[in-house]
Amino acid sequence: MLALGEDDPIFFGEHFLGLTFNPFQKRFLRAVPYNKQMMVATANQVGKTVALAVLHIWFNYYKKGFAGDPEMIEKARFETLNISPISRQATECLHYIEEILHSEFSWEFDGKRYINDCKIWFWENKNENLGRVDFLNNSSAYCLSTASDQGAGLAGKQFAAITYDECVQSHHLEEEMGARIFSRTAKYSGWVVLIATPDEMGKSQQYWYHLYTAAERAMKEGGVVDWLLIKGLYDENIFIPLEKRNEFKTRLKKFSPQKYHQVIEGAFLASVDRMFPPDVIEGMWNGNTMPSKPEEFMKDGTTKRLYVVVVDWGVADGGDETVIGVADVTEFANPFVVHAWSKSGGDPVELMAMATYLVLQFFDAPLVLDVAEMGGVIFKKMLRSFRPIAFGQGNKQDALFYLQLRLRNNLRKLTNQSESAMNGLKSYYLPKLERQLSTYKLDDKKIKQDWVMMLAMLAWYMEKHRKGKKIESFSLKKFYNI
Repeated sequence: MLALGEDDPIFFGEHFLGLTFNPFQKRFLRAVPYNKQMMVATANQVGKTVALAVLHIWFNYYKKGFAGDPEMIEKARFETLNISPISRQATECLHYIEEILHSEFSWEFDGKRYINDCKIWFWENKNENLGRVDFLNNSSAYCLSTASDQGAGLAGKQFAAITYDECVQSHHLEEEMGARIFSRTAKYSGWVVLIATPDEMGKSQQYWYHLYTAAERAMKEGGVVDWLLIKGLYDENIFIPLEKRNEFKTRLKKFSPQKYHQVIEGAFLASVDRMFPPDVIEGMWNGNTMPSKPEEFMKDGTTKRLYVVVVDWGVADGGDETVIGVADVTEFANPFVVHAWSKSGGDPVELMAMATYLVLQFFDAPLVLDVAEMGGVIFKKMLRSFRPIAFGQGNKQDALFYLQLRLRNNLRKLTNQSESAMNGLKSYYLPKLERQLSTYKLDDKKIKQDWVMMLAMLAWYMEKHRKGKKIESFSLKKFYNI
Protein backbone atom coordinates (compact mmCIF):
# COMPACT_ATOMS: atom_id res chain seq x y z
CA MET A 1 0.00 0.00 0.00
CA LEU A 2 2.82 2.42 0.80
CA ALA A 3 4.14 2.06 -2.72
CA LEU A 4 0.84 3.40 -4.07
CA GLY A 5 1.48 6.72 -2.40
CA GLU A 6 4.93 7.25 -3.90
CA ASP A 7 3.60 8.86 -7.06
CA ASP A 8 0.28 10.01 -5.65
CA PRO A 9 0.34 12.61 -2.84
CA ILE A 10 -3.47 12.54 -2.68
CA PHE A 11 -3.57 8.80 -1.97
CA PHE A 12 -0.73 9.22 0.54
CA GLY A 13 -2.54 12.06 2.32
CA GLU A 14 -5.94 10.38 2.42
CA HIS A 15 -4.88 6.83 3.33
CA PHE A 16 -1.75 7.31 5.44
CA LEU A 17 -2.19 10.78 6.92
CA GLY A 18 -5.96 10.44 7.37
CA LEU A 19 -6.83 13.72 5.64
CA THR A 20 -9.56 14.92 3.33
CA PHE A 21 -8.74 17.43 0.58
CA ASN A 22 -10.77 20.12 -1.15
CA PRO A 23 -10.88 20.39 -4.99
CA PHE A 24 -8.06 22.95 -5.17
CA GLN A 25 -5.77 20.91 -2.93
CA LYS A 26 -6.39 17.79 -5.02
CA ARG A 27 -5.67 19.65 -8.27
CA PHE A 28 -2.45 21.05 -6.86
CA LEU A 29 -1.17 17.84 -5.25
CA ARG A 30 -2.04 15.74 -8.31
CA ALA A 31 0.18 17.92 -10.53
CA VAL A 32 3.28 18.01 -8.31
CA PRO A 33 4.88 14.63 -9.20
CA TYR A 34 4.95 15.56 -12.90
CA ASN A 35 5.89 19.26 -12.76
CA LYS A 36 9.05 20.56 -11.13
CA GLN A 37 8.23 24.24 -11.69
CA MET A 38 4.83 25.33 -10.48
CA MET A 39 3.18 28.64 -9.64
CA VAL A 40 -0.01 28.58 -7.63
CA ALA A 41 -2.14 31.75 -7.69
CA THR A 42 -5.12 31.49 -5.37
CA ALA A 43 -7.82 33.36 -3.55
CA ASN A 44 -7.65 33.66 0.24
CA GLN A 45 -8.38 30.73 2.53
CA VAL A 46 -8.21 27.90 0.02
CA GLY A 47 -6.01 25.64 2.18
CA LYS A 48 -2.72 26.21 0.39
CA THR A 49 -0.46 26.08 3.48
CA VAL A 50 -2.02 22.78 4.60
CA ALA A 51 -1.36 21.40 1.11
CA LEU A 52 2.27 22.52 1.40
CA ALA A 53 2.62 20.74 4.75
CA VAL A 54 1.33 17.51 3.19
CA LEU A 55 3.69 17.98 0.27
CA HIS A 56 6.76 18.26 2.51
CA ILE A 57 5.76 15.16 4.49
CA TRP A 58 5.32 13.27 1.20
CA PHE A 59 8.64 14.49 -0.26
CA ASN A 60 10.55 13.47 2.87
CA TYR A 61 8.78 10.17 3.44
CA TYR A 62 9.62 8.87 -0.04
CA LYS A 63 12.77 11.00 -0.49
CA LYS A 64 11.49 12.07 -3.89
CA GLY A 65 14.18 12.65 -6.47
CA PHE A 66 16.63 10.15 -4.95
CA ALA A 67 17.53 7.08 -7.02
CA GLY A 68 19.54 3.94 -6.23
CA ASP A 69 19.58 1.14 -3.71
CA PRO A 70 16.63 1.50 -1.25
CA GLU A 71 18.87 0.80 1.77
CA MET A 72 21.30 3.49 0.70
CA ILE A 73 18.45 5.91 0.08
CA GLU A 74 17.10 5.22 3.57
CA LYS A 75 20.46 6.21 5.10
CA ALA A 76 21.09 9.21 2.84
CA ARG A 77 20.50 12.73 4.13
CA PHE A 78 17.46 14.43 2.53
CA GLU A 79 16.09 17.95 3.09
CA THR A 80 13.25 20.12 1.80
CA LEU A 81 12.55 23.78 2.40
CA ASN A 82 9.45 25.91 2.80
CA ILE A 83 10.11 29.64 2.90
CA SER A 84 7.98 32.73 3.25
CA PRO A 85 8.68 36.46 3.64
CA ILE A 86 6.15 36.35 6.49
CA SER A 87 7.54 34.66 9.63
CA ARG A 88 4.09 33.59 10.84
CA GLN A 89 3.34 31.92 7.51
CA ALA A 90 6.53 29.86 7.62
CA THR A 91 5.86 28.82 11.22
CA GLU A 92 2.28 27.85 10.37
CA CYS A 93 3.46 25.25 7.84
CA LEU A 94 5.78 23.74 10.45
CA HIS A 95 2.91 23.51 12.96
CA TYR A 96 0.66 21.86 10.36
CA ILE A 97 3.32 19.19 9.76
CA GLU A 98 3.48 18.53 13.50
CA GLU A 99 -0.30 18.39 13.92
CA ILE A 100 -0.80 16.03 10.96
CA LEU A 101 1.87 13.54 12.06
CA HIS A 102 0.53 13.54 15.66
CA SER A 103 -3.11 13.04 14.54
CA GLU A 104 -4.06 16.47 15.87
CA PHE A 105 -5.13 18.22 12.67
CA SER A 106 -8.80 19.23 12.76
CA TRP A 107 -11.33 20.43 10.18
CA GLU A 108 -15.07 20.88 9.74
CA PHE A 109 -17.18 19.36 6.98
CA ASP A 110 -20.97 19.02 6.58
CA GLY A 111 -21.56 20.24 10.09
CA LYS A 112 -19.21 17.71 11.70
CA ARG A 113 -15.77 18.12 13.25
CA TYR A 114 -13.02 15.69 12.20
CA ILE A 115 -9.48 14.94 13.39
CA ASN A 116 -7.02 13.11 11.15
CA ASP A 117 -5.83 9.60 11.94
CA CYS A 118 -2.20 9.35 10.85
CA LYS A 119 -1.19 5.72 10.22
CA ILE A 120 2.56 6.22 9.88
CA TRP A 121 5.00 6.98 12.68
CA PHE A 122 7.46 9.29 10.98
CA TRP A 123 8.10 12.08 13.48
CA GLU A 124 11.45 12.34 15.26
CA ASN A 125 12.05 15.86 16.55
CA LYS A 126 11.36 19.57 16.13
CA ASN A 127 13.76 22.49 16.53
CA GLU A 128 11.61 25.62 16.64
CA ASN A 129 14.63 27.95 16.69
CA LEU A 130 16.01 26.47 13.48
CA GLY A 131 12.54 26.11 11.95
CA ARG A 132 13.24 22.43 11.30
CA VAL A 133 11.30 19.18 11.64
CA ASP A 134 13.36 15.97 11.69
CA PHE A 135 11.95 12.65 10.49
CA LEU A 136 12.93 9.06 11.28
CA ASN A 137 14.51 8.33 7.88
CA ASN A 138 17.30 10.92 8.21
CA SER A 139 15.31 13.62 6.42
CA SER A 140 14.20 17.10 7.48
CA ALA A 141 11.83 19.84 6.42
CA TYR A 142 12.83 23.46 7.07
CA CYS A 143 10.23 26.23 7.41
CA LEU A 144 12.00 29.60 7.38
CA SER A 145 11.40 33.29 6.74
CA THR A 146 13.36 35.18 4.06
CA ALA A 147 12.27 38.62 5.24
CA SER A 148 15.62 39.83 6.52
CA ASP A 149 18.27 38.33 4.24
CA GLN A 150 16.73 37.81 0.76
CA GLY A 151 17.25 34.08 1.22
CA ALA A 152 20.99 34.40 1.99
CA GLY A 153 20.53 32.01 4.91
CA LEU A 154 20.06 29.21 2.39
CA ALA A 155 23.66 29.49 1.19
CA GLY A 156 25.58 26.21 1.20
CA LYS A 157 22.57 23.92 1.52
CA GLN A 158 20.89 21.86 -1.18
CA PHE A 159 17.23 20.88 -1.14
CA ALA A 160 15.23 18.35 -3.13
CA ALA A 161 12.25 20.71 -3.10
CA ILE A 162 11.66 24.38 -2.26
CA THR A 163 8.22 25.87 -1.79
CA TYR A 164 7.76 29.64 -1.44
CA ASP A 165 4.57 30.53 0.43
CA GLU A 166 3.12 34.05 -0.12
CA CYS A 167 6.08 34.87 -2.37
CA VAL A 168 4.32 38.01 -3.64
CA GLN A 169 5.10 39.64 -0.27
CA SER A 170 8.84 39.33 -0.86
CA HIS A 171 10.67 42.60 -1.35
CA HIS A 172 12.97 41.01 -3.91
CA LEU A 173 11.48 37.82 -5.37
CA GLU A 174 13.20 38.20 -8.73
CA GLU A 175 16.66 38.54 -7.15
CA GLU A 176 16.01 35.53 -4.91
CA MET A 177 14.91 33.25 -7.72
CA GLY A 178 18.23 32.64 -9.46
CA ALA A 179 21.05 32.83 -6.96
CA ARG A 180 19.10 32.04 -3.80
CA ILE A 181 16.37 29.54 -4.79
CA PHE A 182 17.10 27.70 -8.04
CA SER A 183 20.76 27.36 -7.13
CA ARG A 184 19.76 25.64 -3.87
CA THR A 185 18.11 22.81 -5.87
CA ALA A 186 21.00 22.28 -8.32
CA LYS A 187 22.28 19.04 -6.77
CA TYR A 188 18.96 17.26 -7.26
CA SER A 189 17.37 19.34 -10.02
CA GLY A 190 14.61 19.64 -7.48
CA TRP A 191 11.11 21.09 -7.34
CA VAL A 192 10.41 24.82 -7.08
CA VAL A 193 6.84 25.78 -6.18
CA LEU A 194 5.76 29.42 -5.91
CA ILE A 195 2.44 29.99 -4.17
CA ALA A 196 0.62 33.20 -3.25
CA THR A 197 -2.58 35.19 -3.23
CA PRO A 198 -2.26 38.32 -5.44
CA ASP A 199 -1.86 41.48 -3.36
CA GLU A 200 -1.73 44.91 -4.96
CA MET A 201 0.49 46.12 -2.11
CA GLY A 202 2.89 43.18 -2.37
CA LYS A 203 6.41 44.28 -3.23
CA SER A 204 6.81 41.55 -5.85
CA GLN A 205 3.29 41.78 -7.26
CA GLN A 206 4.42 42.90 -10.71
CA TYR A 207 7.00 40.14 -11.13
CA TRP A 208 4.41 37.61 -9.90
CA TYR A 209 1.98 38.98 -12.46
CA HIS A 210 4.66 38.75 -15.17
CA LEU A 211 5.20 35.05 -14.43
CA TYR A 212 1.44 34.50 -14.16
CA THR A 213 0.60 36.02 -17.56
CA ALA A 214 3.47 34.19 -19.27
CA ALA A 215 2.30 30.86 -17.82
CA GLU A 216 -1.33 31.53 -18.66
CA ARG A 217 -0.44 32.55 -22.23
CA ALA A 218 1.72 29.46 -22.77
CA MET A 219 -1.04 27.17 -21.53
CA LYS A 220 -3.66 28.80 -23.76
CA GLU A 221 -1.47 28.85 -26.86
CA GLY A 222 -0.02 25.39 -26.34
CA GLY A 223 3.53 26.68 -26.16
CA VAL A 224 6.41 25.70 -23.88
CA VAL A 225 5.19 25.99 -20.30
CA ASP A 226 8.03 27.08 -18.00
CA TRP A 227 5.72 27.30 -14.99
CA LEU A 228 2.64 25.14 -14.61
CA LEU A 229 -0.10 27.48 -13.41
CA ILE A 230 -2.60 26.24 -10.81
CA LYS A 231 -5.46 28.49 -9.67
CA GLY A 232 -7.63 28.22 -6.59
CA LEU A 233 -10.94 29.87 -5.65
CA TYR A 234 -12.31 30.65 -2.20
CA ASP A 235 -15.47 28.62 -2.86
CA GLU A 236 -13.36 25.50 -3.42
CA ASN A 237 -12.63 25.35 0.29
CA ILE A 238 -15.48 23.03 1.23
CA PHE A 239 -14.22 22.98 4.82
CA ILE A 240 -15.67 26.44 5.35
CA PRO A 241 -19.44 25.83 5.60
CA LEU A 242 -21.43 27.13 2.63
CA GLU A 243 -23.53 29.49 4.72
CA LYS A 244 -20.41 31.05 6.23
CA ARG A 245 -18.83 31.44 2.80
CA ASN A 246 -21.94 33.13 1.41
CA GLU A 247 -22.20 35.40 4.44
CA PHE A 248 -18.57 36.43 4.15
CA LYS A 249 -18.83 37.08 0.42
CA THR A 250 -21.92 39.26 0.90
CA ARG A 251 -20.23 41.32 3.61
CA LEU A 252 -17.00 41.70 1.63
CA LYS A 253 -18.76 42.65 -1.59
CA LYS A 254 -20.72 45.36 0.23
CA PHE A 255 -17.69 46.68 2.09
CA SER A 256 -15.12 46.48 -0.73
CA PRO A 257 -16.45 45.41 -4.17
CA GLN A 258 -13.02 45.66 -5.79
CA LYS A 259 -11.25 43.68 -3.07
CA TYR A 260 -13.90 40.98 -3.49
CA HIS A 261 -12.36 39.82 -6.77
CA GLN A 262 -8.91 39.44 -5.20
CA VAL A 263 -10.00 37.68 -2.01
CA ILE A 264 -12.63 35.40 -3.57
CA GLU A 265 -11.29 34.84 -7.08
CA GLY A 266 -7.54 35.46 -6.73
CA ALA A 267 -7.67 38.33 -9.25
CA PHE A 268 -4.92 40.90 -9.70
CA LEU A 269 -5.93 44.43 -8.69
CA ALA A 270 -4.33 47.80 -9.30
CA SER A 271 -3.34 49.79 -6.22
CA VAL A 272 -5.20 53.09 -5.95
CA ASP A 273 -2.00 55.02 -5.21
CA ARG A 274 0.12 53.52 -8.02
CA MET A 275 0.22 55.21 -11.41
CA PHE A 276 0.65 52.12 -13.59
CA PRO A 277 -1.63 49.05 -13.16
CA PRO A 278 -0.15 45.54 -13.54
CA ASP A 279 -1.75 44.84 -16.95
CA VAL A 280 -0.51 48.16 -18.35
CA ILE A 281 3.06 47.34 -17.33
CA GLU A 282 2.86 43.77 -18.60
CA GLY A 283 1.47 44.99 -21.92
CA MET A 284 4.68 46.90 -22.57
CA TRP A 285 6.95 43.90 -23.15
CA ASN A 286 7.43 42.83 -26.76
CA GLY A 287 8.50 39.25 -26.04
CA ASN A 288 12.26 39.85 -26.27
CA THR A 289 14.56 39.49 -23.29
CA MET A 290 17.79 40.84 -24.79
CA PRO A 291 18.78 44.18 -26.35
CA SER A 292 18.93 44.55 -30.14
CA LYS A 293 21.95 45.40 -32.26
CA PRO A 294 21.98 48.64 -34.25
CA GLU A 295 20.52 48.25 -37.75
CA GLU A 296 20.92 51.11 -40.23
CA PHE A 297 18.11 50.05 -42.55
CA MET A 298 14.77 48.30 -42.22
CA LYS A 299 14.15 44.96 -43.92
CA ASP A 300 13.24 46.61 -47.22
CA GLY A 301 16.84 47.80 -47.48
CA THR A 302 15.91 51.37 -48.42
CA THR A 303 14.15 52.88 -45.41
CA LYS A 304 16.61 54.20 -42.88
CA ARG A 305 16.00 53.40 -39.24
CA LEU A 306 15.85 56.26 -36.78
CA TYR A 307 16.93 56.01 -33.16
CA VAL A 308 17.00 58.31 -30.15
CA VAL A 309 19.19 58.18 -27.04
CA VAL A 310 17.56 59.31 -23.77
CA VAL A 311 19.57 60.01 -20.60
CA ASP A 312 18.35 60.49 -17.03
CA TRP A 313 21.42 61.52 -15.04
CA GLY A 314 22.32 60.40 -11.51
CA VAL A 315 25.88 60.97 -10.37
CA ALA A 316 25.72 60.82 -6.55
CA ASP A 317 27.59 57.76 -5.23
CA GLY A 318 25.07 55.39 -3.72
CA GLY A 319 22.20 57.55 -4.94
CA ASP A 320 20.11 57.52 -8.09
CA GLU A 321 21.22 55.65 -11.16
CA THR A 322 22.13 57.18 -14.47
CA VAL A 323 19.85 55.44 -16.94
CA ILE A 324 20.44 55.58 -20.68
CA GLY A 325 17.83 54.19 -23.04
CA VAL A 326 17.97 53.78 -26.82
CA ALA A 327 14.74 53.48 -28.78
CA ASP A 328 13.90 52.72 -32.39
CA VAL A 329 11.57 55.58 -33.38
CA THR A 330 11.37 54.86 -37.10
CA GLU A 331 7.61 54.45 -36.85
CA PHE A 332 5.87 57.07 -34.73
CA ALA A 333 3.11 54.61 -33.93
CA ASN A 334 5.45 51.84 -32.78
CA PRO A 335 8.59 53.07 -30.97
CA PHE A 336 10.38 50.45 -28.89
CA VAL A 337 13.34 50.37 -26.55
CA VAL A 338 16.21 48.38 -28.06
CA HIS A 339 18.98 49.01 -25.54
CA ALA A 340 19.29 50.21 -21.94
CA TRP A 341 22.22 50.80 -19.61
CA SER A 342 22.44 52.04 -16.03
CA LYS A 343 24.96 52.75 -13.31
CA SER A 344 24.76 54.11 -9.77
CA GLY A 345 27.14 56.97 -9.17
CA GLY A 346 30.11 56.80 -11.49
CA ASP A 347 32.57 59.28 -12.87
CA PRO A 348 30.85 62.00 -14.99
CA VAL A 349 33.40 61.43 -17.75
CA GLU A 350 32.50 57.74 -17.87
CA LEU A 351 28.77 58.53 -18.04
CA MET A 352 29.25 61.05 -20.85
CA ALA A 353 31.48 58.61 -22.69
CA MET A 354 28.74 55.95 -22.57
CA ALA A 355 26.13 58.43 -23.84
CA THR A 356 28.48 59.47 -26.65
CA TYR A 357 29.25 55.87 -27.55
CA LEU A 358 25.56 55.01 -27.87
CA VAL A 359 24.82 58.11 -29.97
CA LEU A 360 27.55 57.09 -32.41
CA GLN A 361 26.73 53.37 -32.24
CA PHE A 362 23.15 54.11 -33.25
CA PHE A 363 24.01 56.22 -36.29
CA ASP A 364 24.25 59.72 -34.76
CA ALA A 365 20.93 59.39 -32.95
CA PRO A 366 19.37 62.52 -31.42
CA LEU A 367 20.25 62.93 -27.74
CA VAL A 368 17.66 63.84 -25.10
CA LEU A 369 19.09 64.90 -21.74
CA ASP A 370 17.61 65.46 -18.31
CA VAL A 371 18.62 69.01 -17.32
CA ALA A 372 16.34 69.34 -14.28
CA GLU A 373 19.33 69.55 -11.92
CA MET A 374 22.55 71.55 -12.16
CA GLY A 375 24.49 68.44 -13.15
CA GLY A 376 22.25 67.98 -16.16
CA VAL A 377 22.91 71.53 -17.32
CA ILE A 378 26.65 70.92 -17.12
CA PHE A 379 26.34 67.66 -19.04
CA LYS A 380 24.39 69.48 -21.73
CA LYS A 381 27.19 72.02 -22.16
CA MET A 382 29.81 69.28 -22.25
CA LEU A 383 27.86 67.40 -24.94
CA ARG A 384 26.84 70.49 -26.93
CA SER A 385 28.45 69.15 -30.12
CA PHE A 386 25.50 66.72 -30.34
CA ARG A 387 22.98 69.56 -30.02
CA PRO A 388 21.13 67.73 -27.23
CA ILE A 389 17.42 68.22 -26.62
CA ALA A 390 16.84 69.50 -23.07
CA PHE A 391 14.24 67.92 -20.82
CA GLY A 392 13.57 70.11 -17.78
CA GLN A 393 11.54 69.83 -14.58
CA GLY A 394 8.68 71.70 -16.23
CA ASN A 395 8.29 68.89 -18.77
CA LYS A 396 7.77 66.13 -16.21
CA GLN A 397 3.97 66.30 -15.95
CA ASP A 398 3.56 66.26 -19.72
CA ALA A 399 6.01 63.39 -20.05
CA LEU A 400 4.14 61.22 -17.52
CA PHE A 401 0.86 62.03 -19.25
CA TYR A 402 2.22 60.94 -22.64
CA LEU A 403 3.73 57.82 -21.07
CA GLN A 404 0.39 56.88 -19.50
CA LEU A 405 -1.37 57.19 -22.85
CA ARG A 406 1.17 55.17 -24.77
CA LEU A 407 1.39 52.33 -22.23
CA ARG A 408 -2.39 52.08 -22.00
CA ASN A 409 -2.65 52.09 -25.78
CA ASN A 410 -0.50 48.97 -25.85
CA LEU A 411 -3.59 47.15 -24.61
CA ARG A 412 -5.94 48.55 -27.22
CA LYS A 413 -6.94 46.63 -30.33
CA LEU A 414 -7.17 49.36 -32.91
CA THR A 415 -9.32 49.12 -36.02
CA ASN A 416 -9.50 51.23 -39.17
CA GLN A 417 -12.66 52.84 -37.82
CA SER A 418 -11.28 53.67 -34.39
CA GLU A 419 -7.75 54.88 -33.83
CA SER A 420 -6.39 56.64 -30.76
CA ALA A 421 -4.67 60.00 -30.86
CA MET A 422 -1.56 58.41 -29.35
CA ASN A 423 -0.02 55.05 -30.11
CA GLY A 424 1.94 52.51 -28.09
CA LEU A 425 5.40 52.11 -26.64
CA LYS A 426 7.15 48.75 -26.29
CA SER A 427 10.40 47.39 -24.91
CA TYR A 428 12.32 44.20 -24.40
CA TYR A 429 11.94 42.92 -20.84
CA LEU A 430 13.72 45.17 -18.31
CA PRO A 431 13.30 43.96 -14.70
CA LYS A 432 14.40 47.25 -13.11
CA LEU A 433 11.96 49.21 -15.24
CA GLU A 434 9.21 46.74 -14.34
CA ARG A 435 9.85 47.16 -10.61
CA GLN A 436 9.94 50.94 -10.74
CA LEU A 437 6.79 51.22 -12.86
CA SER A 438 4.94 48.95 -10.44
CA THR A 439 5.70 51.18 -7.43
CA TYR A 440 5.64 54.58 -9.12
CA LYS A 441 3.57 57.37 -7.57
CA LEU A 442 3.27 60.98 -8.66
CA ASP A 443 4.78 61.99 -5.33
CA ASP A 444 8.02 60.21 -6.17
CA LYS A 445 10.52 61.88 -3.86
CA LYS A 446 11.12 58.78 -1.74
CA ILE A 447 11.01 56.10 -4.44
CA LYS A 448 13.30 54.98 -7.21
CA GLN A 449 12.19 56.67 -10.42
CA ASP A 450 15.18 56.81 -12.77
CA TRP A 451 13.99 54.11 -15.17
CA VAL A 452 10.46 55.50 -15.21
CA MET A 453 11.73 58.97 -16.07
CA MET A 454 13.90 57.63 -18.87
CA LEU A 455 10.80 56.07 -20.39
CA ALA A 456 8.70 59.17 -19.76
CA MET A 457 11.33 61.30 -21.50
CA LEU A 458 11.10 58.98 -24.50
CA ALA A 459 7.31 59.38 -24.62
CA TRP A 460 7.74 63.17 -24.32
CA TYR A 461 10.28 63.18 -27.17
CA MET A 462 7.92 61.22 -29.40
CA GLU A 463 5.13 63.75 -28.89
CA LYS A 464 7.12 66.98 -28.88
CA HIS A 465 9.94 66.28 -31.33
CA ARG A 466 9.03 63.24 -33.38
CA LYS A 467 5.30 63.64 -34.00
CA GLY A 468 4.35 64.41 -37.56
CA LYS A 469 7.71 63.47 -38.99
CA LYS A 470 7.35 60.85 -41.63
CA ILE A 471 10.05 58.89 -43.39
CA GLU A 472 9.85 58.82 -47.14
CA SER A 473 12.01 56.64 -49.33
CA PHE A 474 12.80 57.33 -52.97
CA SER A 475 14.07 54.88 -55.53
CA LEU A 476 17.16 55.95 -57.47
CA LYS A 477 16.66 53.33 -60.19
CA LYS A 478 15.26 55.75 -62.75
CA PHE A 479 18.34 57.98 -62.46
CA TYR A 480 20.69 55.15 -63.25
CA ASN A 481 18.53 53.21 -65.74
CA ILE A 482 18.52 50.15 -63.48
